[in-house]
Amino acid sequence: MRKILLITAVVLMPLTAMAQDGRWFTQANFVWNAWYQVGEKSLAAPFYKFPSGEGHTGWGISLAGGRWMTSALALRTKLNIWQMGSKADGVSADKYWTLNEQVMFNISSLLLGHNPYRLWNCIPYIGAGLSRNMSRASYTSDINFGILNTFRINQKLAANFEIGWNSYEGNGGIALKDRLQQVTFEVGLTWYFGTSNSSKKAKEAAVESLSEAEIDALNAQLADMEAENEQLRKELEEAKKAQGAK
Repeated sequence: MRKILLITAVVLMPLTAMAQDGRWFTQANFVWNAWYQVGEKSLAAPFYKFPSGEGHTGWGISLAGGRWMTSALALRTKLNIWQMGSKADGVSADKYWTLNEQVMFNISSLLLGHNPYRLWNCIPYIGAGLSRNMSRASYTSDINFGILNTFRINQKLAANFEIGWNSYEGNGGIALKDRLQQVTFEVGLTWYFGTSNSSKKAKEAAVESLSEAEIDALNAQLADMEAENEQLRKELEEAKKAQGAK
């Protein structure tokens, strides 16, 4: 667990120095999840008694917040809270929470370039964190990865569909066969706030171009005034010559 947290810190330290975009976001999702016990080989195992789950599936919520460091790279802190479905013996479902730090990569921006008006963005992520079984008062570490899909509604709001995979310490081994596995499906919303550097630069460019246009207009007015003054000066000199000739 300490090794995982140390690796995460080492990865995140240089990334925090790359703040170029500066746009913040928050997310709220409804979560459905399915569990695979240590050594489970059947992908369909959690779904045998769906939707009640009989201890294999459950519902919950997730809350997250983060920042886009560039148009293609973000850091996110995510909290998942859920409970498993009622067990066959009638025992109350276990309740859990998981807190993760994640690095996110916007593949759409990497491949197609930054576009704030793009309808769909595909965003894989990877992370690690800490999980607690509140019913049994026990902690464990986890590693996770997944794909976040965002669908633009307007400048400040997007719809989410996210698929994730969490791997927890089971029998103490590092190999996947020695760990508890969990797959999650999430649907929710993302709120963006703050102004990205790209937007700031666009506004500055607009202001700069506007200032240049105003300066050009003032120069043109000064040139017209100088021409008028020159014309008046000539007319005055001609008038004086005509009066002297008389």
